[in-house]
Amino acid sequence: MNERPEDPARHPDWRATRFGRAAATYHGTTPVQKEMATLLVSLLPDDFRPRAALELGCGTGHLTRALLEARPGLDLWATDLSEAMLDRARSSWDRAEAPRWQVLDGRAPELAGRSFDLVASGAMVQWFPDLGAHFQACRKLVGPGGVLLVSGFSDDHFPELEAILGAPPFSYPPGPGHSRDRAAEAATAAGWEILSLQTREIPWTYPSGAAFLEHLRGSGANRPPPDGRKLTRSALRLLLEGLESKAPAEGGGVRIRWRPWFLAARPT
Repeated sequence: MNERPEDPARHPDWRATRFGRAAATYHGTTPVQKEMATLLVSLLPDDFRPRAALELGCGTGHLTRALLEARPGLDLWATDLSEAMLDRARSSWDRAEAPRWQVLDGRAPELAGRSFDLVASGAMVQWFPDLGAHFQACRKLVGPGGVLLVSGFSDDHFPELEAILGAPPFSYPPGPGHSRDRAAEAATAAGWEILSLQTREIPWTYPSGAAFLEHLRGSGANRPPPDGRKLTRSALRLLLEGLESKAPAEGGGVRIRWRPWFLAARPT
C-alpha cells in the first residue's frame, strides 16, 4: 500500500484493502483488541438496556461478541468497510444469537431512516484524521437517551516503536492516534456529554521484535514507509535491533506498551 493512513483522501478504501488482506489472521493476532472490547462494554451504564445497536468497524467480531454477551437480545447491526472481514466474522460465528452483517464506512456512517440506542466501535477511530466529523455522524444516528461507546489508540501509542521510526534513518511521521484530550474535545463539540473517559496502558510481551512486527502484519495494522516502498533488509535489521535494545522484556523478548482510551457518552 502506498497511501499513508493519515491521508485517506488519496484512496478512500485503503482500509478495506489493508484489513481485508488480514481477515484470515486478524482474530488470532489481536488479543489486546479482544481485551479492549471487554473493557469498553464495561462502561455501559448498568440500567441501560438498548434495543437496537450499530457497531462500526466490527472486524472479526471481538466487540460484537462482547456486546451480545453483555446485552442478550440486542438487535445488533455489525458493520465493516471490508467485505472480507465481514465474511470471516460471519463464517466463524458460533452463537445462536447473531447480528445483522452489513458493509458500511465507519468514517462517516449513514443509514437513512435508522436510529439506534447504541453506537459502538472498538480500536477503529485512530485511523480517522477527522475525529470530529466521525462523532458528528454518529450523533445523527443516536436517538434521545442513547449511548456512544468508542475505544481508540492515543497519539503516544507504541512509544517504543515510535521512538525508533521517528528518528533517522527512518524519520517516519507519527503513527495514527488521538489523545484523550482530543477525543474529549471532539466528542463535546459534536454534541456528546461524556459519561466516562478512561485511558489504559497495556504492556504486552512478544517473543522477539520480529514476532511483534508479524503481529502487526497479521492484524493489518502495519505501517508502510512514507514513500510506499518495502523496507530494505538493512532497514529491517536496524528496526529489529532497535526493538531488541529499546524494548527488552524481562526474561527475553520485547515489551511493547499499548495505550488505548475508552469513551462513553450521551447526546447533550
